[in-house]
Amino acid sequence: MILNRAKKLVDEKNFGEAFEHLNFLFVNYPQTPGLQIMRQEFLFKSAEEMSGQNRLAHTMAVLEELQRSFPNFQRDKVRGLITDVSGKLIESYFEKKDLSAARAMINRLAKDYKDDPLPVVEQWKGKFLELANEYKTKAIEYRENKEYLAARREATKMLDIEPEIEGGKELLRDLLKEYPIVRVGVFQTADKPDTAAIANWPAFRSGQLISRPLFEFRSTGPEGGQYRFSLGSFQQSDDRLELDMTIQNPGQVGIPNSLDLSQSFLRRATIGKPEYVPGWAAIFDSISVAGPERLKMRFRRPHVLPQAFLQWPIEAIGEGNLPLGVLYKPQSKESNTQRFEWAPSSPAADFQPKEIHEILYEDPSQAINDLLRGEIEAIDRLFPADAKKLQASIVSKTINVESYALPTVHMLVPRTSNPYLDDREFRRALLYAINREGILKGEILGGADAEQSRVISGPFPRGVTENDPIAYAYNTSVDNLAYDPRLAKVLMLITNSKLKMQYEKRKEPLPPMPKITLGVPNYEAARVAGQAIIEQWKLIGIQADLVVLDKVPEPGQMPNIDILYLTVSIWEPATDAERLFGIGGPAQSNNQFIVQVLGGLSSSRNWREVRQSCQDLHALVAAHLPVLPLWQVGESFAYRGEINGVTKKPLGLYQDLQKWRVRAP
Repeated sequence: MILNRAKKLVDEKNFGEAFEHLNFLFVNYPQTPGLQIMRQEFLFKSAEEMSGQNRLAHTMAVLEELQRSFPNFQRDKVRGLITDVSGKLIESYFEKKDLSAARAMINRLAKDYKDDPLPVVEQWKGKFLELANEYKTKAIEYRENKEYLAARREATKMLDIEPEIEGGKELLRDLLKEYPIVRVGVFQTADKPDTAAIANWPAFRSGQLISRPLFEFRSTGPEGGQYRFSLGSFQQSDDRLELDMTIQNPGQVGIPNSLDLSQSFLRRATIGKPEYVPGWAAIFDSISVAGPERLKMRFRRPHVLPQAFLQWPIEAIGEGNLPLGVLYKPQSKESNTQRFEWAPSSPAADFQPKEIHEILYEDPSQAINDLLRGEIEAIDRLFPADAKKLQASIVSKTINVESYALPTVHMLVPRTSNPYLDDREFRRALLYAINREGILKGEILGGADAEQSRVISGPFPRGVTENDPIAYAYNTSVDNLAYDPRLAKVLMLITNSKLKMQYEKRKEPLPPMPKITLGVPNYEAARVAGQAIIEQWKLIGIQADLVVLDKVPEPGQMPNIDILYLTVSIWEPATDAERLFGIGGPAQSNNQFIVQVLGGLSSSRNWREVRQSCQDLHALVAAHLPVLPLWQVGESFAYRGEINGVTKKPLGLYQDLQKWRVRAP
């Protein structure tokens, strides 16, 4: 009875319901007479129907299952359909310019039907060889005209569809040796490169590319960061009051001598100079030189890490000279592409990039597709959910996904002054109304766990473990505020009542709660988080608009932004706290308690005092909320296997850029 019903449904082309009936019989009554014959009919007729609907991939799967299960069923007709459908499927890939998928389909068919080849395989192999030769001819023409990037594109497409074409690999190798270019997909650009930027990802990235810091943060250590003096060697005295520096090869092209360098230190300690750095001026006392290669600095008081202040770029010495270690300089900017070309007068090594192109993307999916197709060689910052998918995909053999060494800290920074945002309980209501755990895990991480990514209760990174060196500033006794929209509403009522009383005393009407403008940087994680945050604020009656910012605003810029979503790289809390909350910092605070603790931190004489001051600051931030802490996120990047020499777990994409080499896959 059920079998008859299934047959009728197949005749009526109701294949979905027919499948349910047949599946019931296979599970419960597999020996039913005529069941296998009915299955043959079901597979064949459903394949014919899907073929007519142009559902080619599904049709192919059903036909091949039919052939495997019942090799003698209408053999010639089934084979003819497989030939026809596979040809159309390959052609559809071809029309969509998904040549790698088309090639993979041809290779599979050649392997699966090697004993009885399908005519369509040889037919398309011939077409692909013809097309590959066209790409090869174009690549050679572009090469002769010194249009190396265009030549490389054609050569890459040639090998993508015909890896074994005669002379193909040699052509690409010669192109890479002759004029290697690396194309990097980015989502933000900066006007001012800055190797010491803590709240401007694109500025730090471009700073790494076209400059070199005097002191370079290399990694975390048991007592703060590990730094390298780019010009030579350095040593701090036992009493932490002096810093001795020795310059290697002073006076050579691009290398300053001790007098040049001393002037740089003095300018940054002098009020009124454009380069003035308040934190550095607070500890600097004097400097002396002993010959062209040695200089000694003395401090007003002991400091645990004076070198952390000295991460500004090395300055060029002499007209037309490059600073030491700088390999690239900005060239032309066309549409969405910024070109950087080899800067030194000495030639680049074999396969060392002669140009680096940063290509601006708005859509992360498009950037990933271009990476997979070989249109770009790297992506500088992956959306965390995309990173997990890319890492787990089959293309991970040709695409490398690498984590950056340290996480970024995400926070909301109130920027405008109004009775509501100035109120601590209102800011606390804003934080209670945000489901931080849900947004982080569900929206940003895409449901996956990530060891570096977690909700935080303060402005400093929490690290991965309790013993993580970077977590020395994190106060573990301060709990995260749980998501509680009801409590948020109560706090809003308290704020409103308090403000109403204050305004009644002044005999002034209480202004209505203004709509909040939330500004977020223009990259996927911030956009996604920002949209989720304003939706959750609306649930408790707080109206907000989202504004996407192409540039990270400096303090005082864009006064229409009430709250700024800030991504901060706090790698050295001992000094970065002042850079974040101090004068001119992206989260500058006038809170007297914050200012007082920052002063205590600056005068700390040892690491015990540093840790205590940082953790006190953490507790104060959690209590007063000059910023609203959200989460820390483990960042990652991706690059193709053609790029060799990329540092494992770097601080930034271009760390140790001098080691990069571009080789044929």
